[in-house]
Amino acid sequence: MNRSKKIRIPLEEFLRSSMEHPILDVRTPSEFAHAHIPGAINLPIFTDQERADIGTLYKQVSREKAIEKGFDFFGPRMNTYLESLNANGIQKGSMLLVHCWRGGMRSEAMAWLLNFYGYQAYTLEGGYKAFRNHVLDMLNTKLPAYIIGGFTGSGKTEILRALQSMQETVLDLENIAHHRGSSFGSIGCPDQTSQESFENRLAMSYPESSIKHIWIEDESRMIGRNVLPLSLHETIRDSPVIFIDIPREARLYWLVEQYRTQSHILIAEAIERLHKRLGGLQMQQALSALHKSDLHSCFDIVLRYYDDAYLYGVSKRANGLVHRLTLQTVDHDANAQAVLAFKHSINNNGMHC
Repeated sequence: MNRSKKIRIPLEEFLRSSMEHPILDVRTPSEFAHAHIPGAINLPIFTDQERADIGTLYKQVSREKAIEKGFDFFGPRMNTYLESLNANGIQKGSMLLVHCWRGGMRSEAMAWLLNFYGYQAYTLEGGYKAFRNHVLDMLNTKLPAYIIGGFTGSGKTEILRALQSMQETVLDLENIAHHRGSSFGSIGCPDQTSQESFENRLAMSYPESSIKHIWIEDESRMIGRNVLPLSLHETIRDSPVIFIDIPREARLYWLVEQYRTQSHILIAEAIERLHKRLGGLQMQQALSALHKSDLHSCFDIVLRYYDDAYLYGVSKRANGLVHRLTLQTVDHDANAQAVLAFKHSINNNGMHC
């Protein structure tokens, strides 16, 4: 990139450059913690309280006094900002992408310092606000998709990832949401983030518009506490579903293996959240089996509810959208191959449940 160009660049160029160069988010720690561009590094010019103080001066006194106060905070820390870059392994001369909320004085001040010191710093036109508008536009688009469906314990997420390793385009919603979408979905996953942060990661995971189709796991509108955008939810509901039908005992065995090393306390809490759906007697039977470390009997009870719930959801799909693929084992790679072959037969024969 030519240094003679303006240091402010549009969003498309900013995101393209971010594939190779660091993003510095100079907003306050709380702004960054709430949501940010995926992969960005927080290098806050002001603390939360300092930003609030400057805002008060701007509203109650004058713009000039607010700017003066800002420089009072910014000036003594200039060397600290540069030391932070060194601590992150960012060498002098590197190209850096800087943004604040609207692409105003905070990002411009940091870019000035970095360029003066010998970095190649560029700011984002419109700042994080422009990025958020882009995210919302992305999430309003419909995707050409095939949906991986099936009963709990079928290994749908693992099939999705096996398809990805076969160079298929996938959208791994559970990985993006940090949740597996059931009462047990948070066990073994990172903490979920804000809805805004989830949407940012989701939009950045969307494929190029030129793709023929994408693979998505069948999900409800809610994944834990994160909510799918309406357009994506409609894509899942309106696209062809490959319903992977694997024998119950094979699924049960796989589930037991998945949860064998997980906390029994967390499993018990998940079962208790199903109280209204399981009923008091079945919940107590499942908890009793768990207390005896009999995960097979415990999950056998829970699986009855999930199987019935999934069949009910499938019955609400439009006629001809659901295509049943009968498989015998939870073998992710082999089942992914079978799914690909079955997709071709769907296109050729129009089979459905």
